[in-house]
Amino acid sequence: MKLFLTTLMLCAVSGLPAGAEVVRPAPQVEFPSATGKPITSKSFLGQPMIILLADSPSRGGFKEQLKEMQKSYDRLAVRKTVVAAAFLKGDSAEIRSDIPVVVLPNGERACSAFHLKGKFSIALIGPDGNLDYQTDKVLNINRILEVMQNSYEIQKSMHR
Repeated sequence: MKLFLTTLMLCAVSGLPAGAEVVRPAPQVEFPSATGKPITSKSFLGQPMIILLADSPSRGGFKEQLKEMQKSYDRLAVRKTVVAAAFLKGDSAEIRSDIPVVVLPNGERACSAFHLKGKFSIALIGPDGNLDYQTDKVLNINRILEVMQNSYEIQKSMHR
């Protein structure tokens, strides 16, 4: 886990692309770090982020979403997508996935920041820090990639 967190920190890119407009800023959440001092999601600007929110890691929607994302994780990895999870309750050791998932240290605060109303939600955050999409439905991998691509195309067009 420590190696993964170090790698995650090294991949973090700071600063917004010039001219990028953040219409709907994603809430800032804390990530664990290899040093023990929490870092914020702002440290990952420049990379897309997926945050899975659930009342428990054993929740069906959470498990279904991970299974869907595993189908084409390589397509997320090539975009250097950060995948994180936040839980209201439950042990994060229950996560069984081939996808590297960072469990946010203060799950209750993150779930509140993203207004988790039901038992599961997924938030897609663009490289610019914009909350591009959030739903309480399990998204298929093609929809996730479509949202990411549209976010990229919009940013790209702003740099003309």
